[in-house]
Amino acid sequence: MIDSHVHVWGAEVADAPWLAGDRTAAIRRPVGIAEYAATAARCGVDGIVVVTAEQSGVETARLVAACARTPLVRGVVGWADLAGDIGGADLAGLVGIRHSVVSEERGWLRRPRVRAGIARYAASGLALELLVAGRDLDDVLACAADHPDLTIVVDHLGDPDGAGASWPARMRALTPYPNVRMKLSGDGVTPARLDIALDTMGPDRLMIGSDWPVSSLRAPLEAELGALVALLDALSETERREVLAGTAVDSYGLAS
Repeated sequence: MIDSHVHVWGAEVADAPWLAGDRTAAIRRPVGIAEYAATAARCGVDGIVVVTAEQSGVETARLVAACARTPLVRGVVGWADLAGDIGGADLAGLVGIRHSVVSEERGWLRRPRVRAGIARYAASGLALELLVAGRDLDDVLACAADHPDLTIVVDHLGDPDGAGASWPARMRALTPYPNVRMKLSGDGVTPARLDIALDTMGPDRLMIGSDWPVSSLRAPLEAELGALVALLDALSETERREVLAGTAVDSYGLAS
């Protein structure tokens, strides 16, 4: 199993505004790979993809340095400014970059400077990971159509709770774009939604992700991964291997 969505951070990120409030008090502190690994060994995890939780070049450099000598880490997804000088960004040590589109105004992915930045970034051969709201799935489709050779990884099933009744139709609209992949992560994964995701994406476009330590606010890592794996019981062994590892390896270009 490759856990495709793990966060680790230091004191700087722990002080970020998005972690303010009573609900997140338990994870408003430094969290490291060693803490994750202490439980992961019991869950059958063979590797992880560490995903930045902060849109900052400084934090990206810190993650690359922190993960470089950790065998459990198969890849790091950092951040670079798609609306700025993406051509001059340092992408060394990364398997992709991530942007929190949900934090931007509606239509951010359609802005000319962002579209130009994505076009330049696409030449890197790395994945583009997007944290989106349900409102943004149509823009993801347009981006996928513009850049068929760019692998686009959408976090947390594309926010099915936020998309509401339109989510199944928006998922079906993405079916013809094999460069779009999705993570079975976050609190919106249910058996019914998994069925829709499998029907529209297929197992070779879905990957499992714990979203640790954010997920620890609702369940310990072992329970979170166990629940996700249990959802795959009806799949064939080949299909399970794709969701548990194969899609992550393919999407991020990881060593198998």
